[in-house]
Amino acid sequence: MGVFFTLQPIEPTDSPGEKMGTNGSKAYLKWIEKYKGEIKTKDRLLSSINKISGLLNRPIQWEKILQQLVKEMKRVFDLQRVVIFLINKKENTLEVKYVVGFSPAEVARAFKYPLDMNRHQCRETLVAKTGRMIYIRNAHRSSIITEFDFKMDRIWNRTSSISMPIKIKGEIVGVLQGDSTTKELVFSREDIKMFSSFASHASIIIENARLHEKAQKKIEQLMFLHSVTEKTSSTLNLVKLVDIITASVYKISQGRCCALLLMDRDKRYLRVASWKGEDWQESASIRVRVGENISGWVAEKGVPLLINDVTQEPRYSIVHPNVASMLSVPLICENNVLGVISLTSDKKAAFSLDDLELLMTLAGHAAALINNVRLYDQMKEERNVVSDILESSPNGIVVVDQSKKITSFNRRAEDILQIKRKNAVGKKFADIFNGEILDIFNHIVENQEVLDNVEMSFSRKDGEVVQLGINSSLLKNRNRETIGTIVSIQDLTEFKRTEDLIRRMDKLSSLGHLSAGLAHEIRNPLASINFNVQLIEKKLENDPNASAIVEDIFEGIDRIKVLVKRVLDFTKTGTPSFSLGDIHETISNALALITPQIREKNIEVKKDFSTHIGPFVFDPHQMQQVFVNLLLNAAEATPEGGTIEIRSEKEKSRNGGSDTYVISVIDNGQGISQENIPKIFDPFFTTKPDGTGLGLSIVHKIIEQHDATIDIKSREDKGSSFILRFSAKRALNRHATI
Repeated sequence: MGVFFTLQPIEPTDSPGEKMGTNGSKAYLKWIEKYKGEIKTKDRLLSSINKISGLLNRPIQWEKILQQLVKEMKRVFDLQRVVIFLINKKENTLEVKYVVGFSPAEVARAFKYPLDMNRHQCRETLVAKTGRMIYIRNAHRSSIITEFDFKMDRIWNRTSSISMPIKIKGEIVGVLQGDSTTKELVFSREDIKMFSSFASHASIIIENARLHEKAQKKIEQLMFLHSVTEKTSSTLNLVKLVDIITASVYKISQGRCCALLLMDRDKRYLRVASWKGEDWQESASIRVRVGENISGWVAEKGVPLLINDVTQEPRYSIVHPNVASMLSVPLICENNVLGVISLTSDKKAAFSLDDLELLMTLAGHAAALINNVRLYDQMKEERNVVSDILESSPNGIVVVDQSKKITSFNRRAEDILQIKRKNAVGKKFADIFNGEILDIFNHIVENQEVLDNVEMSFSRKDGEVVQLGINSSLLKNRNRETIGTIVSIQDLTEFKRTEDLIRRMDKLSSLGHLSAGLAHEIRNPLASINFNVQLIEKKLENDPNASAIVEDIFEGIDRIKVLVKRVLDFTKTGTPSFSLGDIHETISNALALITPQIREKNIEVKKDFSTHIGPFVFDPHQMQQVFVNLLLNAAEATPEGGTIEIRSEKEKSRNGGSDTYVISVIDNGQGISQENIPKIFDPFFTTKPDGTGLGLSIVHKIIEQHDATIDIKSREDKGSSFILRFSAKRALNRHATI
């Protein structure tokens, strides 16, 4: 037990034989009573120890067991108050943890004011420092009472007390103390031994409580790590991930603020990626140079740093206010520092080694997750770059694997082929294509052949035939093994149209000069022939056989005149007379001119004119000529009782350009064969026995002079559509310059 201090020496236990000579019977009786008292005390002590030991095996809180311990101590030793102090090594204080017999005000005061081990010289701190028991029978006559003791005795109204050190494995962890306010505590050596035994038992209970608390904390930490793992494993978003990590650390650390800083790509600065705790508007702008301040030093060295008092730390510089202590750990993955987690508190020594250990474990897990998310983002970015390249390609790109499945189908391929990628990707191309394009795909994949500029015609679902240019290349992996084929599809339709237009213009230019010369050469002899035939007609007036022949000659001459006139009209490069007008009115006027032909065949004419097409600029006379030609052709091609539809609409631009006025003339007649469609606007091309082949050529020429376009969609026995497109903006700009 070591040395113990008393105001008065403890009287040794008397034996009955020592006083038998003088007053033996009284002494004996006194000894018997004292012995019985000691037996009762031992019984109560053993009963209490047994009772508390029984509690150790029950699933109840350790706080309740220790509270029961002080209650039993009070009962066994007939104390008025009992208190257990425990040493706080961080603060170097002696703190009240468990009490019994105190008033509510005394309890509040005891917990509010811990004893400083250095400044407060009193019996409690002396026992905690020396490990020696102090028994004070009468506080007013004790020689070891200090001034601070007197002050405490007055506050607590203590008369006598006994203070016993609590030791665990030889280390003093606290003080067990009982006192009395109304009477002196009279303890024999045996009583003190029992009190010491009780204190030892309390030490065991406290040690078990600490071990249990430590085990419980480990379990809580594991549960916490498991919870964080569950939350973070469900996201691949870096912002959300660091927020979950920071919030979790802040919640378990009980710090004032928690910041997760990530390293810049150049590894020169740390920037706050997530901030939790006390709201601070400047948190988002924090930038710490690597190597500077606490977080920068931790990032540079890759080791954690626990600082109990930042005022004593030369590496600390103020980043945000009211920081007293700090804990920073690096986020390390594959020997690379990705960032730092920093905890701050406005209290000194707020973080322990256990906090450091837990945070290091969490930081290792968090670093791996952050690295994985960054790798995923990098992979996604690289994949997006490839996807963007494919999507930005002016050509359609179709990628197929070795099993003939389509694995990629870009937007341009959708536009060219009029096939949705969702209906193509993942399917075999034989389920998507047919005809010539299917033969080409089969040939490319089966023979692993590289094609260069193969041209073909492709019929889309809307009936339009487009000209395609096909190129292919082999898709290889890093091991140079062929894993598929890349097919590039170019829409050559406009190119072919332009090519045909240039060819037609060259032909028209040459033909114009030739036709003009021939027309003039024909008109002069034709006039002579006409005059001579008139003379012959007069001489043969009485010959009935000759009059029929002469009539045929005049008819042929008239046909030649009409042809010559049309040729001359065609070769004229007259400038259109543009004005602001209503295209619908012009169409109606043209329709009125061919009403007899329409009525003759009982054709139904449907007009679907859009109200969104307002007045725009064109030559009304020339455009009337255009629609007369188109409507006559439609009427001639339409069977009796058929339908001609004239439709107008305004098309919105998809790329932010000018809107387009679209006018369509649609019939359900015999249609045009695919081989004749490219020739339809050529001069003198006709399929009619008595046609000149100049009508549609003149139409095409007028449309060109209006900066417009004309397209044909036709299928044999299904009908034809002539589609005229006028740029609204171009038409209005033209009007502005008139």
